[in-house]
Amino acid sequence: MKGKAFKTALILLFLCLTSLTPQGEKRLPKVKVFTVYREQVAELWQFLTTSPRKYQVIDLRVGIAYLTTDLQNLIKSWVEKGGGIIVYAGADDEGDSASVFFENDIEYASLNRWEPVILKAVGNHPLLKGVSRIKLFIYRIPDIKNLMGKIPLFQMEDGKVAAFAFQYGSGRGIYLPTGPLIPYFPVDQYDNRRFFINAYQWLAGNPVPD
Repeated sequence: MKGKAFKTALILLFLCLTSLTPQGEKRLPKVKVFTVYREQVAELWQFLTTSPRKYQVIDLRVGIAYLTTDLQNLIKSWVEKGGGIIVYAGADDEGDSASVFFENDIEYASLNRWEPVILKAVGNHPLLKGVSRIKLFIYRIPDIKNLMGKIPLFQMEDGKVAAFAFQYGSGRGIYLPTGPLIPYFPVDQYDNRRFFINAYQWLAGNPVPD
C-alpha cells in the first residue's frame, strides 16, 4: 500500500507541475483569433484584403463549399506570409476547411454518423505540453496518405495519425479530423481546453506555456 500511495503522490505532483494555473493563463500573451463561421465569410474577405494584420490566427470553421477559389488563395497567401490557421475535416464539403490545404493528401472512410473518439498524443511537440489525450467527434476517419511536411500530434487506437501540425511558408497550421462546431470538440473534456490554449499560442508564434 505504501508503494501505491507513493506512486499516486508522484502522479499528483506531476499533474500539478504540468497543469496551467488560472494565474498562469492570465499572464499569457493575448492572441488575436478570428473564428470564421459561414456568416463571417464576407468579413474574412475584407480582413484579408484590407487589414491582414488585424488577427494573428484564423480558426476556419466554415467549409470549402462557402469559400471561393479566390478566397482560398487569399487564405493560403496570408498563412504563407506568417499567419496561423486551424482547419477541420468536417463531414463533407460543407464542413471541410482542410481541403484548402490538403485536397489530395487525405482520404476518408465515412462513418455516416458522428462518433466520439479519444485521441492519444504522440511525440513531444510543444503543442502537446500538458496534453495526453483529447476527445472529439468524427464523421469520417482520415487516412493521411502523405506525412511529409506534417508533424503528427494525435493518433487513433490503431496507431494511425489523425491530427497534425504543419508549416506553410512562414506560417503555421493545425489539422483536426473533427467538425467545425464547438459541440464536436468539447473544451471541458480531457485535455481539450489546454490543447486549444497551446494551439493559439503556437500558431501566433508565441512560446507554448509550461
